[in-house]
Amino acid sequence: MTDYLIDTHAHLDFPDLYDRLDEVLDNAKKNNVKRIISISTNLNKIDKIIDLSNNNDEVFFTVGVHPNEVLKDSNNSNYDLIHNISKKNKCVGIGECGLDYHYGKETINKQKNSFITQINVARDIGLPLIIHSRDADEDMIKILTSEYKKGSFKAILHCFSSGKKLALCGVDLGFYISFSGIVTFNSAKLIQEVAMLVPKDKILVETDAPYLSPTPLRGTINEPKNCQITAKFLSNIRKIDFNKFVAQLNMNSYKIFDKMF
Repeated sequence: MTDYLIDTHAHLDFPDLYDRLDEVLDNAKKNNVKRIISISTNLNKIDKIIDLSNNNDEVFFTVGVHPNEVLKDSNNSNYDLIHNISKKNKCVGIGECGLDYHYGKETINKQKNSFITQINVARDIGLPLIIHSRDADEDMIKILTSEYKKGSFKAILHCFSSGKKLALCGVDLGFYISFSGIVTFNSAKLIQEVAMLVPKDKILVETDAPYLSPTPLRGTINEPKNCQITAKFLSNIRKIDFNKFVAQLNMNSYKIFDKMF
């Protein structure tokens, strides 16, 4: 029997999924995706995510602030609030947090402060940090290496779409690297190259649903069920039997998100 898949990163609270949640969860089960981690982006919306996890056995959640949300969330660097929420039974990670310079750089300092606050929570509580990095590789590498020297922490480079240098930095620090539907795009040759280099015990899959549907579903609303497509693509390019690869992904997911046990 094939091990089941875990969607390590989805946004079930976003309207495209939340408004038909029963269907989305049923579709996931039918496609052997039996655990889903619903990711926090703004603490003003955390109660909705907590309720989602409490009402659905297969759903877990994280707590944190996305870098693009720092101006919309006055608690973006509130250590105590994030730390307290992280103690809830079904909270399995911190984030997503990080750096995003794609839409302008006027919030860089706020992004960095929020990111480092969330690193501190992850380090202190022992939960994995879910890292978002876009057009910010150099600063990301500097922060990760300098903060790690202050004390180790667990982390995932989520929806990896950065350069090889950041990937190698993550591998050197023992971080996990997670791939979304982006890796299936014809234009994603560099990301595919990175996906073949990640150690087998450090690779994860995710959807980032409702975004980034894999080929051949590009342009449609993404769902956790599509982890199956990305996992098959990765098993092909890594030249590993699909069932063995799913078993490895399952093991990796539970190792990094050990609070799901």
